Amino acid sequence: MQKAVSLIVGLLFVLSASEVPADPKFYEGKTLTIVSGYPPGGGYSAYALVISRHLTKHIPGRPKVIVQYMPGGSSLVAANNLFNRTEPDGLTIGAVNMNIMYSAQILKSEGALFDIAKWKYIGSAASQNYILVTKSKSPYSSLKALKEVKQPARIGYMGKGSDMHVFGSALEEGLGVKFRSIFGYRGGGEVDMGMERGDIDGRVANLSSFLIEKGDWVKNGFVKILVQAGTIKEKGKLVRDADIPDVPMILELSSAPRVKQLRRINALAEVVGKLYVAPPKTPDDRVKILRQGFLATLADPAFLAEANQLKIDTNPIDGSEIETLVKDAMQVDSETVEFLKSLRK
Repeated sequence: MQKAVSLIVGLLFVLSASEVPADPKFYEGKTLTIVSGYPPGGGYSAYALVISRHLTKHIPGRPKVIVQYMPGGSSLVAANNLFNRTEPDGLTIGAVNMNIMYSAQILKSEGALFDIAKWKYIGSAASQNYILVTKSKSPYSSLKALKEVKQPARIGYMGKGSDMHVFGSALEEGLGVKFRSIFGYRGGGEVDMGMERGDIDGRVANLSSFLIEKGDWVKNGFVKILVQAGTIKEKGKLVRDADIPDVPMILELSSAPRVKQLRRINALAEVVGKLYVAPPKTPDDRVKILRQGFLATLADPAFLAEANQLKIDTNPIDGSEIETLVKDAMQVDSETVEFLKSLRK
């Protein structure tokens, strides 16, 4: 499942001599903490755990690396804590949701106590491909059924206006259907439990995360994957994911202007799918150490072997590239802002 092609640019893992960290002994005898903005049992925690097991080898001084969970607000609790309360000493980084932070900031949400332009971006481990999943033994087990049933399918989400909710809204517009959106789940694991209990009929998920946690559901036919966002390949081309080549992309099903608009909204979240940040004012030399160690970890054969075993996709993006993407993404038009506001009501 390893995808060798970078989503945006060709990523060079060989760094120049001018980028050698200034303080390579800083991490000796210390503990580096990865704060996960989501609880155990989902994709974010899975990535954080496997990265933590290999990162120590690629940080000078070989610090102990641990994962701490700080769920809430689809990672906003963790983001606020990291930005405002965490010591910017290079000993704490966070695994947080880019789209949640992005939309909260451009909508001037009271819960956004950060400025995404000021983060010290370490890197992103993977891209995302959103999918619509429904239970096979339900009235909503095909695209045709979704359109024909009288009662709308109950789709579970973590929060209003989240990246998954935006994708679900694009599906409603593009497929000409109406979902009954159920909000309030704390993470992907809880949404899956809702499907098992029968509280909901389906969910929007990130393909790689879903295959990590619930790949058996796909294999044994408990669920069906009906639609995908697609995977970005060279030169920005959007294609069907090789793991689900028979599942259509939403843009293959609809060319409606609103659908295209919603796809643009989600673009940053999909490219920067598994984001890692350090607090503002973290010293530049330590940011270099963390960036180099992060990229080296994701190129480590031992990491890649474990990631492949866990069905974790990796498309590494360097922190400096993310900084450029963020600057571009902040140039957002008023129509997009108003639509995002409507999703949160």
